[in-house]
Amino acid sequence: MIQPPALQQLRSQVARIIGLSRHTAVAICPTGVAEIDARLPGRGLALGAIHEFIGDLTAITGFLAALLGRHKAFRQVLWVTPDASLFAPGLSQLGLDHRRLTIAWARRRDDRLWATEEGLRELGYGAVVAEAETVDLTASRRLQLAAEASGSIGFIICRDRQPSAALTRWLVEPARSQDCSPHWKLTLERCRGTESGGTWKMGWDHASLSFRLAAAMAYRPTEEAAE
Repeated sequence: MIQPPALQQLRSQVARIIGLSRHTAVAICPTGVAEIDARLPGRGLALGAIHEFIGDLTAITGFLAALLGRHKAFRQVLWVTPDASLFAPGLSQLGLDHRRLTIAWARRRDDRLWATEEGLRELGYGAVVAEAETVDLTASRRLQLAAEASGSIGFIICRDRQPSAALTRWLVEPARSQDCSPHWKLTLERCRGTESGGTWKMGWDHASLSFRLAAAMAYRPTEEAAE
C-alpha cells in the first residue's frame, strides 16, 4: 500500500525527533567508556546525526581528535575551520592520522556551514567536524538532514547554546592530570530520546588509543540544561 506523502513526511519527522532515523538505529560511534556509552541510545554516538559541542575550543579539539583517532572505520574526516591554526601533526598524536584528514578553511561562517553540509552529504559514513561558532535551529536541521541522508556523523563546535536539531549536546572542558596525558571534563547536557545529564572526568591512554575514567569524577549527575 502506497502511503500518502504527508503521512510519510510526518513519520520521518517523528523519527528524527526521537533520534531513531534509519541510520542512527543501527550505527553508532562508541566512546569505549561503558559508563558514558550506557547513557546514550544504542550505547554510543549515533551515526546519521549531528552532535553539538560547546566549551573550551582546545579541549574540544583534543577530545574529538582522540575520539576519531580510535575509530579507524572513519576513513575520511573533514575538519572545517575558520583559520589555519589547526595543527595536523598534533592531532595525529591523539590517533587521528593526517592521511585520513582533510582540513577546509573558510573565514565566513556561512561558507563553513555550506562546506559542512556538503561534506555530510558526500562522505557517506565518514565524519565532519565543523567549527561553526553559532548554528541556529534552521541551519542545524539542514545539517541533520544531510547526515541522515548519507549515514555520516557531524560534530558541530559552537560558542553558545541555542535551540538545535542536534541529537546530543556536550560541554567539554580541560581537566587537570597527574601525568602528561590529556584529560577532559565531559558533561552530557542534552540527549534526545533519553535522560540527559552526567559529568565524567576522562583521560587518554596514548599506548592503547583509548579513553579511561578518572576515579575522582567517574560520574556526577547534573541538572538538565535548557533547550
